[in-house]
Amino acid sequence: MNSGDIWLILSMAIIGALIGGATNYLAIKMLFKPHRAIYIGRWRLPFTPGLIPKRRNDLARSLGKTVTEHLLTPQGMQARLIDEGFRMKVNIWVKREVLRFIRSDRTPRQLLSDLNITVDINDLHEKTAGFLSRQLEKQTDKELGSLLPIELKEKTELAAGRAASHIQQMLLAYVDSYDGRRKIQELVQNFLQGRGFLGSMLSSFMDPNSAVDKIQPVIMESIGAEGTYRWLHQLLAGEMDKLLSKKVGEVTEAIGVDMVDDAIHQLIRKSIPFDELLDTPIHVYMENAEDKVVEDKLTVLVRRILRRLADQVPVIMEQLELSKMVEKEVSGFPLERVEELVLAISNKEFKLITYLGFLLGGLIGIVQGVIALFI
Repeated sequence: MNSGDIWLILSMAIIGALIGGATNYLAIKMLFKPHRAIYIGRWRLPFTPGLIPKRRNDLARSLGKTVTEHLLTPQGMQARLIDEGFRMKVNIWVKREVLRFIRSDRTPRQLLSDLNITVDINDLHEKTAGFLSRQLEKQTDKELGSLLPIELKEKTELAAGRAASHIQQMLLAYVDSYDGRRKIQELVQNFLQGRGFLGSMLSSFMDPNSAVDKIQPVIMESIGAEGTYRWLHQLLAGEMDKLLSKKVGEVTEAIGVDMVDDAIHQLIRKSIPFDELLDTPIHVYMENAEDKVVEDKLTVLVRRILRRLADQVPVIMEQLELSKMVEKEVSGFPLERVEELVLAISNKEFKLITYLGFLLGGLIGIVQGVIALFI
């Protein structure tokens, strides 16, 4: 083999390598370009547009199907949501955000302002009172006692006892006072004067002060007796039971509907300081509940929410129609962006394919050169 033969083989190897490499390089480029069909007159130039631009919709549809069937599956999402590690991460994040919120110096008024909600205090009073009035109207056929909690009913029994004791003490204090003594004396004199001649005669022989001295202790003893207390207690408890057994409608009608509405409005205005409540920092409301809320409630709440969310994943994903979302997004990508995405993933492989074209072309050129020597 002389030098001419060697140059023949080398030249054919180089030519083959160039042809093989250039062919693969051109084939890769033709995947993406041209972006649009090229026409010469009415004749469309073959292989235009490129494969990916031409099959863009098919690619988008295929990607959407791949994502929903193999990547973001309901089973995979459910497994992730109930994963203990993921739950702990969510729990930590939720606790951090809740603590940041309940330790905030911001007020309810500021939070409402962030939501573009302006609070009118007068309107708030009116709406609260109106709500209570409407709720009261719905209960007109119910007994007043049925609307009270058991604890409050028990307190009414205690209140009747305290009221009876208080009335008893007030009566004793009055009878023992100067005004009470004068009242007894006046009653004795009126009693005797009402008895005609006999009463006048007894009055002339009786010293009013001595009569009071004798009658006053008897009255005080009678008022302070245990039986008097029981009588007062039973009387007040009985009246309370009668009141509680009345229908709500009867009570409001007896008082007057307008008066009840006015009373509700006045009660709301005097007992609920909306201005103060709206301007009090959130941390003031939560200072005694922070540990209980964060430690006890949030952990359970997060677990329940994630479990509930996991149960609803198939329905949610079906409603989201992820495959159509992916298809729509990919179809809307500029072709340049699609090319960038594919090259970002496969650029290394495309280069290897180009190099392989050079190698195979070179080997084929060598084989052809050797064959040419023997022909």
